[in-house]
Amino acid sequence: MEIKKIFLVNNGDTSDERQHYLVSKLDACNFMSNTPFEIINVQNYSEGLPEGYKLGPTEMMLGDINEAITHRMIWEKIVFEGNDNVLILSDNFVCNNSISQLPFPDNAKWDIAFLGRADFTDNKLVEVDDNWVRPQSMGGVSSYVIGTFYAAQLLLSAGLKENLVPFDMFLSAVCHPYILDKKVQDIFTPGLQSIGTKILNYISTEGKTDNIPNNIPISAEVDNLLEDEPYFEILDDSDWDAWKEKYVNLSVSKGEYDLMVDDKGDNIYEFNLFTPKFCRDAIALAEAKDKWTIDRHEFYPTNDVLLPEIGLNDIYNRVLDEIVRPLSIHLWNLEGKSWDAFSNENFMAIYTTDRQSHLSLHHDRSHLTLVIKLNDEFSGGGTWFPKYQKLINPEVVGTAALHPGMVTHRHGARPITAGKRYIIVSFIRTHDNP
Repeated sequence: MEIKKIFLVNNGDTSDERQHYLVSKLDACNFMSNTPFEIINVQNYSEGLPEGYKLGPTEMMLGDINEAITHRMIWEKIVFEGNDNVLILSDNFVCNNSISQLPFPDNAKWDIAFLGRADFTDNKLVEVDDNWVRPQSMGGVSSYVIGTFYAAQLLLSAGLKENLVPFDMFLSAVCHPYILDKKVQDIFTPGLQSIGTKILNYISTEGKTDNIPNNIPISAEVDNLLEDEPYFEILDDSDWDAWKEKYVNLSVSKGEYDLMVDDKGDNIYEFNLFTPKFCRDAIALAEAKDKWTIDRHEFYPTNDVLLPEIGLNDIYNRVLDEIVRPLSIHLWNLEGKSWDAFSNENFMAIYTTDRQSHLSLHHDRSHLTLVIKLNDEFSGGGTWFPKYQKLINPEVVGTAALHPGMVTHRHGARPITAGKRYIIVSFIRTHDNP
């Protein structure tokens, strides 16, 4: 696999001599000459955190704070530049082995590859192939590869800014079903798939010489855990009230329709339905299941996945039935038993600049159409209604746009110009008109 870019995290001084020394270390690794690189100098935040950052529930030294913010800034650069296959190194790295000679797995899905780490689960690892394993919980991360643009997006939206913890603890939390610190585990939702080199420190740090493959037999406990369906918090509705508290806007769930709904005119309404956590977890679930299609619709195909395919449909329909159905009856004064239940087609769609950036003008085969904004890491986009000369493009994630379908509201998706746009769409029909 070709490394597209290297970020080198510099914890030392910023002198020219130091910069030349770091470049010489890269040059000695045999992947520098044709690979762009950038040295990122760690800033000192002893006088206060940048705007928007808040400390999480675990104790942090100043060095941990500086390092975590720096890595998050690197992820922002990856998203801004649209890169994949990006290598991130600490400045005290040592190339024990050649990256150019390390084959990345073709038969296993991964978002992040750890080349230098410490395992915290008694070496209970699941083998991927001759070179790679699935880490279960780890720290001491010194080098890693972000393999996908999506992975960097999810890292940015997973909540590190609002709950600052050591960056390697955060990476472990978003990649693995459990970590050592339960307070941290409860904040972040696993959604990324990781692999690690079987040689524990394929790229080590100065003073570390672990160059021994992990040949410990696979733990039956961990093996059984991974053979089962991975745990996704968003699919756990065993306590419905607790689920709604985490994922649904409380005001609209209490029936505060006139307070919460914005009338955009021409029978188009907006209201905040879901929390940012719902949006992050829904995207993570869809990407982890990886069941996207491009040819499900005959006339106006979208790159999408039906919610039943990712296990979210029953829960989603319950939200529609408890909140959106009575809200719709209230907005349009709907009458008759046909509105006692909905028949819905629910799917998540993704717009990208390289595959599908827009959707042509069309009518929906629905009585009502509901569109949920799931992320804001994109430019452009929105729903355009030419008859009303109106663009609906909510600013806040979790916002729902609701409008009639059929013949009155012909519309299309405006092109995005950067990033990825995720939405959930529901074609809502009365139960006697499936």
